[in-house]
Amino acid sequence: MNLFRFALNNLQRRPARTSLTVSAIALGIAAVVALTSIAWGFEASWQKANDARGTDLIVTRAASENTMPSPFRAEKVQQVLAALPHVKEVVGLLSEMLTVSDDAPPVFVFGWVYSSYLWEHLKLVEGRWPNASAEPVVVIGALAAEMLHKKTGDQVEIEGKSFQVVGIFESNAVVENGALLMTLEQAQQVTDKPGKVNVLNIKVDANTTEADLRNIKEQVKMTLPGFVAITSGELVSQNAVVRISKAMSNATILIAGLVGALVVFNTMLMSINERTREIGILLALGWQRGTIMKLVISESVILSLLGGLVGILVGVGIAWGLEHIELMRGKIDAIFSIPFFLEVQALSIVLGICGGFYPAFKASRLLPSSALRQE
Repeated sequence: MNLFRFALNNLQRRPARTSLTVSAIALGIAAVVALTSIAWGFEASWQKANDARGTDLIVTRAASENTMPSPFRAEKVQQVLAALPHVKEVVGLLSEMLTVSDDAPPVFVFGWVYSSYLWEHLKLVEGRWPNASAEPVVVIGALAAEMLHKKTGDQVEIEGKSFQVVGIFESNAVVENGALLMTLEQAQQVTDKPGKVNVLNIKVDANTTEADLRNIKEQVKMTLPGFVAITSGELVSQNAVVRISKAMSNATILIAGLVGALVVFNTMLMSINERTREIGILLALGWQRGTIMKLVISESVILSLLGGLVGILVGVGIAWGLEHIELMRGKIDAIFSIPFFLEVQALSIVLGICGGFYPAFKASRLLPSSALRQE
């Protein structure tokens, strides 16, 4: 019988304790998987939405770290940006999270400049686009249409004003699929923010180099005090919600690691105390002290690996459930990957080694003569 099989048999002899230990580790790992995938997904969802629009740089207030950057008057800023070298188009965007139905959660409402490049990446699956900047209509994402139970020709009420749904679209970004879209002029009117935008999107010409982009960033910093030109990734990474969610994820990893190691430590220490005579017999039969350590650590690693596998499955289920609750649908898209799961299992192995090291060392230091006298 090899060492692994011997360790597995030892764990099977105590099914209740083994099950409880695996469950405790699994809960910690599940929390890590769920929170981390949601935090990464929240960041990736917004970055994907920005990237899908074909925007090269985003100009916003330098101090704004909100989910939606603070609105500002765009006219003068837009004129300065349009005059910069290599800038092909400057387009304003206004975003708000608003309630549009009494029986559905709030959704994002985007206001985009009529007939600008921002609309080009969307796929119209039903109906039409707005015909004019002043037309009081909306188009809605496929997911939003499902959540709000709306179809082409229906009416939606936003901030006390009625809009007709004239089209349904699809986007590669889940944030846009769960949103309502109208022209910027209409969004400014309905939110009572005339002339204001959250961000200005810059599209540069095809000959622009990385050095040119850096030059544009420097020009914005020098000519527009209080504003900054950044990439979509930089905008999302400085978002306060993203940073808080990542901090919570890191804290969960730390807490889950400490608790998991302590659970393994307690389980293995109790096991060693109960098996003192058995270990003494193994030593008397000629087992090396190093082999005893390997046996105990093998048991602790098996426990943590099983806990890790169960925790990954539970964590994926939790994240999937959070994605599909009404309040979160269309706002996040949890991210899972094989490298991430391998890292989680590596964490489980580390927990097993750390939690089992001292009990293994204690077991290897037992004297056969003293151990055999234990009842």
